[in-house]
Amino acid sequence: MAGAASIPILDLSWADGPKRAELLEQLRSALFDVGFLYIRHHGVSSTIIKDLTDMLPTLFELPAKEKASLSKLNSPHFLGYSGFAEETTLGKQDLREQYDFATELPVVYEAPLNDEGANVGRGKRNFSQLYWRLRGPNQWLELPGFKDAFTAYHDAVQDLSYRFVHLIEEAFDIPVGTCDHFFGRQDPEVTTAGRYTTSNGASKSFLPPQHRIKLLRYPPSSDPTQAQGVGAHKDSSGWLTFLCQVGGEPGLEVQSADGRWIKAPPIEGTFVVNFGNAFEAATDGAVKATIHRVIAPGPDNNVRYSIPFFQGLPLDMTVSEIRSYIPERVRRLRKEAGGDDGVSSFLDPRWDSLGDSQLRKWIRSHRDVGLKWYGQEVVDFYTA
Repeated sequence: MAGAASIPILDLSWADGPKRAELLEQLRSALFDVGFLYIRHHGVSSTIIKDLTDMLPTLFELPAKEKASLSKLNSPHFLGYSGFAEETTLGKQDLREQYDFATELPVVYEAPLNDEGANVGRGKRNFSQLYWRLRGPNQWLELPGFKDAFTAYHDAVQDLSYRFVHLIEEAFDIPVGTCDHFFGRQDPEVTTAGRYTTSNGASKSFLPPQHRIKLLRYPPSSDPTQAQGVGAHKDSSGWLTFLCQVGGEPGLEVQSADGRWIKAPPIEGTFVVNFGNAFEAATDGAVKATIHRVIAPGPDNNVRYSIPFFQGLPLDMTVSEIRSYIPERVRRLRKEAGGDDGVSSFLDPRWDSLGDSQLRKWIRSHRDVGLKWYGQEVVDFYTA
């Protein structure tokens, strides 16, 4: 299959047998040489996947008024529906429509209560930081069975994402569970879930992060010169991305180290995995957050559907804190890598805060939502 030979396909069933060492070697190669891979036999039930993917045509065929009632403009969390070409990448409209959902979590943001912009009486965590407004509940569709199907899919892929991070840790030859506290999970250094001990002996806790899932529809484009399903970008919405390509319609392309575009066609029974900007920054460029894009289907093609799962990180964590858990020997593997390639800004020290970098990403993609909920001054700051 075109492109599949250039992007490795890892069989996760090897993790439980005599081929485990071979799997880890393949994973190391994918981490350092490609930044993109397919995984099969990943443990997510085909029934769970089908229960959600079978609903996609119905979701996008709902009346325009019903979809618009779930507009992202209703949500300071940037959750909800975006109509065709309402999102931009690198300043150009993406020829797709989408629903954004996330781990169902309550609102924690509270407006500042004093002149210094801090909350009073809420303990050590300052929930007046603007990025906490990103955290909150979904806008749910009133479609029978949808919430249950979505939740089952979310939970299954969430579990896969944690298992896969453990394999990455083993491939790095660092203790398995090192990254568990990123996700509010127990690890060997944790005394209570979501709390860890820093290098100077201080204790710091994180709220479990909010993972995000997009349900995407790329309709056929009648104009071959306007083919940006989504423009060239690196994923900035989390640690790892797990993409389910629904059906057989192609479109995903990955940029190689020499600048060539490699096709990444759908392969039945697989997820495509790639690494986010924070992963690249935390490893000083040793693991690349590979640039990728989607070409919109042509006039003779079918609709393309896909479902990316973005594994979240704590909003009050910094890239520097994550980097402190990656051994220096790993971070030295590709010293010449990194820097600003025109797409990623994560290596810019201004965006060391994951919360700030996430807020910047969403405001740049959905300026109208940013203006409504955050105001002109904030939008100007994050889009400068």
